[in-house]
This record gives sequence, structure tokens and C-alpha cells, in this order.
Amino acid sequence: MKYDDYFNHCIQTKGSFLCTGIDPDPERLPAGFSRDVQGVYKFVREVIQATADLTPAYKFNLAFFELWGWRGIQVLERLVSEVPDDILLIADAKRGDIGNSSKFYAKALLETMPFHSVTLNPYLGSDSILPFIEDESKGAFVLCVTSNLSGREIQEHGDEAPLYLKTAEIVRNMNQKKNLGLVMGATKPEQLIDIRKKFPELPFLIPGVGKQGGGVDTALAVCRENGLGLINVSRSILYPSEGTFPENVRTAAQHYHQLFKK
Repeated sequence: MKYDDYFNHCIQTKGSFLCTGIDPDPERLPAGFSRDVQGVYKFVREVIQATADLTPAYKFNLAFFELWGWRGIQVLERLVSEVPDDILLIADAKRGDIGNSSKFYAKALLETMPFHSVTLNPYLGSDSILPFIEDESKGAFVLCVTSNLSGREIQEHGDEAPLYLKTAEIVRNMNQKKNLGLVMGATKPEQLIDIRKKFPELPFLIPGVGKQGGGVDTALAVCRENGLGLINVSRSILYPSEGTFPENVRTAAQHYHQLFKK
């Protein structure tokens, strides 16, 4: 199946724009889980079991697995292979290197591991993106407007137009196979609305809702406008302030599933 068809299929099947972020901080694991790589595996496995029927996508932040060296990568491979079908698997890796290196990063994440999509840093230009989109069944989300405050230092730089606008233009021009999208932070609602108006054909991956304080209304509006969006929630689902694990995780996921209903 082509990437854009699978992207839409996952959202239609679950009827929601929810993307559940998998950021397993060992210091925040519930009672009864060891603070090691095996504890991380057991925790994430139970999170997936509690939320798989509610989320059209999981975004695995690779930093929380690379922390453990080869054991963490082994656990990541095992977890990703256990995720049910009809769920988009995003490797939040923020890769971006010269073309030859990018080719091997793409093989690692999109062939060796069964991810459908990956996040990319566009600072090295189009040849750092191309290897990730050669296969029309795989895709990528390119960092455009990020949710962190200091992102403005670079992303809004420019005399005639901000750098983030140039990034979006490059992505649009490269999107011949309809397997490219943009990372657009919910904490920057003005840019979120502006880029949606200028580039209505590009899917958005929207982080920053929940603990980071991004607004829900704007994020949901730009997703509902054309159906091409995923709103990521990580900590608010993984570490609810009340309840007993894993029931509290499911309750939180149900809340966001309903809130982000298509």
C-alpha cells in the first residue's frame, strides 16, 4: 500500500487524529517495573496493549531506547514487531545527514526495522531527505516549526521570509510520491494556521499538546480541515497523575482519542 493511503487508512480505522508518543523514561516507570531496559520493555508492551485500539499511530522516540545501547535497540525492534496492523509506526529519530549516510539511516529504520515513517532534520538539504522517500510505501515528517521555544532562533530567521517557510516549500516540491509531511508544533498556533493555508496538501505531525502546553483547538482545526494530521501526546498518556497502571493509561488515551475525534 502506498504511504499516503496507509496514513489515511490508519486515521479512518481509528476515527481519531491521535498519535501516542512512546517516550519511556526509566525514572517515571510505575511501581513494580525495574528501572532498566527490561522494565522499559514490559512497560511499553503494556502501554501498547492498553491503547492499540485507540491510536492510529505510535511515535517511538529513539533517544529513550538508544540510552540502553544495543539492548535498547533490541527491545525497540521487538516492541515495534509486536504492534498490531493498522497503526502507523513513526521513528522519531530526527535524522539528517549527507546523502550516502542518509541512505543507510533510511535502510536501518525503514527496512531493517519495520517503521513506516521517520522524522528528519532538513538542515543538510534535499539530498539528506531523498533516501527516506524513494520507497512510496514509506514516508517522513520534516522538522518545520518545532514545539520548543528556542527553535525560533533558527526557524524564524530570514530577511524576506522565515526559514521554516522555505523548508515547507522544499518539502512540497519534493512530495511527488505523497509521502512527505511536516512537523508543526502546537505551541506555535499562528505558524500552524499559516502553513496549513499555504500547504494544504502536506500531512502534519503535531507535537506539543499536553505537558508542553500547546493549544488543542488550533491543532484539531488544521487536522479536520483536510484530514491530514496527527496530534502527538506522550507524557500525558504514559504518565497520568491519577489512577493505577495500566488502566490510567487507557483512560488517558480514551480521553485524547475522543478529544481528537475525526
